[in-house]
Amino acid sequence: MNRAGKTTICLLFLLTILFNFHAPALAQDTVVDEVRSLLETSYVDPVSGEVLDAPTVEEMLELLGDPYTTYFTAEEYQDFTNSLDRIFSGIGIYIDIVPEGVLVISVIEGSPGEEAGLRPGDIIVEADGRNMAGLSVEEAVTILRGPEGSAVELVVSRSEDIFSITVIRKTIVVPTVTGEVLDGHIGYIDIDSFGLNTPGAFGDIVNELKDEHVDGWIVDLRDNPGGYLDSALDIAGYFVGSDIALQIRGRSGATVLYRAAEHSFIINQPVIFLVNEYSASASEILAAAVKDHEKATLVGTGTYGKGTVQSVYTLSDGGRLKMTVARFYSPKGSEINEVGVAPDLVMRELDSLQAAKLLLGSSGEKEDNTGFIQFKSGPNTFEIDLDAARSAEYWPVYKEILNSASKSSELKIGTGSGWKEVTVEPERNWLLFYPDHGYLGELNEVPVDKVFKIRFSGKVDWRTVNKESVELIDIETGERVPVNFQPVSDRVVEAIPGEYLKPGAAYWLVIHDAVRGVNGTRLKQGVLVRVKVGSE
Repeated sequence: MNRAGKTTICLLFLLTILFNFHAPALAQDTVVDEVRSLLETSYVDPVSGEVLDAPTVEEMLELLGDPYTTYFTAEEYQDFTNSLDRIFSGIGIYIDIVPEGVLVISVIEGSPGEEAGLRPGDIIVEADGRNMAGLSVEEAVTILRGPEGSAVELVVSRSEDIFSITVIRKTIVVPTVTGEVLDGHIGYIDIDSFGLNTPGAFGDIVNELKDEHVDGWIVDLRDNPGGYLDSALDIAGYFVGSDIALQIRGRSGATVLYRAAEHSFIINQPVIFLVNEYSASASEILAAAVKDHEKATLVGTGTYGKGTVQSVYTLSDGGRLKMTVARFYSPKGSEINEVGVAPDLVMRELDSLQAAKLLLGSSGEKEDNTGFIQFKSGPNTFEIDLDAARSAEYWPVYKEILNSASKSSELKIGTGSGWKEVTVEPERNWLLFYPDHGYLGELNEVPVDKVFKIRFSGKVDWRTVNKESVELIDIETGERVPVNFQPVSDRVVEAIPGEYLKPGAAYWLVIHDAVRGVNGTRLKQGVLVRVKVGSE
């Protein structure tokens, strides 16, 4: 699922971690009395008289001011538990809000939306005669979902066409966890919520990926809002064994230690967990456990900071009170509530999944360390293949990795004889991209239509001067500027950019040692020049 789709789904959940049991409330005269008694005896903190004296459940909970303590009718509670297990009745699309209405981000395979012909990029402008423009995500979802078998009439905008379709809603089960092999050797597992069936599905996927002989793992907790405590503890066992996975402190102040589940094996290959500001609750329990036990490197941004636990109490009217009963802490006792879990490697601007793929590198043995950069983050020592890092696909994310890693770790450059520690000033950061190249200085205030004249010390075989051996690279993005080459003499060539350079931008003109002389001799060393384009 794409990130936009996951974030939209996240908004539909109440950030929650639940003890996986339901406790009956003590019998009282009314539901108000039942809720009052539970708040008075079992809420995580002492509750004021003002709250307890309120005449209705709604007023009590409003005065309490805890967004995670909630009253559900029986139907609402069923919807809530279904949401944790990602079961719902609707048309089966992931959405975002745009000015015109509801944008279809993606369509679930086999869903009513797919059967009716909805496509990514469609905009739903009306549903059952209601204008969808200006609605919130929650309002739009309420309209689009409905009982199984019911119909919703949609008016859809696609490119320049407007058409109407009828979609028959049905129950849809979206997996809470999915997995695949990336780049031929990385096991990728995406956990969208911690439902009752998530641990079993997680274990199945791990075993399937193990059979594919993966040598590194990425566990994606981005936008995961939480779920059941037991599910988080079960999955934690695949990484920390049966060690302590969290601490819980309730109203009495006593600390209770919870252990992860024991499995037949522990994943002992390099592991990266992806987290962001929407990783909450049970996600934070799992992330904190692997971090404290030094079993994985956390990559991304700080998590949400929802460090409270709820229990569910059955009331005499058939409703449920979901009430905060405790706060949880990391295995080492670190605060999580309103603090979150900090990543080992901060990735704020770019896709942390791309970063993780680059960090886990390519599979197979290498002859020596030449062409690699090494640094430690969390429990893992990463060796980044510079051939991959210098590609346009990974260049920007590699820059952000370097920016984060250089603040907390020693960077080392690989050589034929081992690793060489390096401290690189910003003006010399070319060393972390082309450590085996020489530096010829800077060209400043060049015009946007600059033609570069390259002079060699000997006669050149012009057949070896091409886009692979001479590159003009945007330092910020890694994009290669197309260049045409025009020999001027047997030692001089003009490199003519195929497009205007960007005003104010910086480039590297890189000449690799693939250039050959007419007698087959190669350059002693590749070289590069920093080019700064003048502002308009």
